[in-house]
Amino acid sequence: MQADENDDEFAEFPEFYDDEDDDEDDDEDEDEEQNGPEALEPVAFPEGAQRDRVLAAALLAVRHTALFEPVVASPWVGPVRDALVRSHSTAVVMVREGYGPDGEVGAFDIGLTRWMLAGLAELPEAVRRPEEAVDGQVELARAVFDAVAHPDDEDRFAGACALAERLAGPAAEEERALRARDLADLAAAREAGRRPDGAALEERSAAFGRERADRVRAELRARGHRIGEVMTDFPVPVTERGAEVVRAIVAEMAGRFRVSEEEAARRVFAYFSDMDLTDESDMGDLDWIDHQKPDQWAGSIYLGLEFHEVGWDADLSGRTPVPLPERPE
Repeated sequence: MQADENDDEFAEFPEFYDDEDDDEDDDEDEDEEQNGPEALEPVAFPEGAQRDRVLAAALLAVRHTALFEPVVASPWVGPVRDALVRSHSTAVVMVREGYGPDGEVGAFDIGLTRWMLAGLAELPEAVRRPEEAVDGQVELARAVFDAVAHPDDEDRFAGACALAERLAGPAAEEERALRARDLADLAAAREAGRRPDGAALEERSAAFGRERADRVRAELRARGHRIGEVMTDFPVPVTERGAEVVRAIVAEMAGRFRVSEEEAARRVFAYFSDMDLTDESDMGDLDWIDHQKPDQWAGSIYLGLEFHEVGWDADLSGRTPVPLPERPE
């Protein structure tokens, strides 16, 4: 009797017991792995002068993908900003904490960054709403991490350097001088048998990056983009985590729907007015908010739609926003 019951169970759920299906699933898993971060991991770790070039390439990303650090409102689709933020942070950690078997950044970190950048090619152009400034950053980030992944290929490094000079615009000469200084300092440290001063290298590039980011933001505002700065004022108590959650949603709303950060913040705080943005418990309000992505919250709050209706590939041009909440007294 027991055997018959088991046979019936097998017949009812063949997908769990069919060997042929298992083989097909294994094949699919293998295909997915080929398309994942592992497929884009470095071919080798750099040695000697190659290491100097790899870290100099990372410093290009520190200088030229700094526009979204800290997170600000922007006119670009979330995956684009996420990939650039990832590129910037990975480059910073590479320089400060080391890269390779003994460093903080390893092969998978590089593969994941390259995988995120590669995924941007699948976004429809109409969804990306490209700007030359941000497209140039994406192109540079790809070139930088291609150079990192192929440390013996001097042409890839040269290509990344050329893109950096193009992005620098009127500061191209300063970019070339910084790169030469980076390579000289890295070589001097290597020849002396000591670790390079990663913090000093990173800060020097970060200062250049902040200046360039300010110029790019000014240009974007001149074109009508409502690109803002990181929020500092909150009308209700928030923890650091709560502040990060709110900033991310406000940035998405301001960027996607081209409203001011002030308006976006007003809408977000009105929507979450009954929630405790200091509750970080496992079942608390912040945990509940975190179940959806910031871009989903932004679209849902602004247009009053369900989360699945506000994807980045959705045409929201004819939608009317929810009336702007009144200012709190």
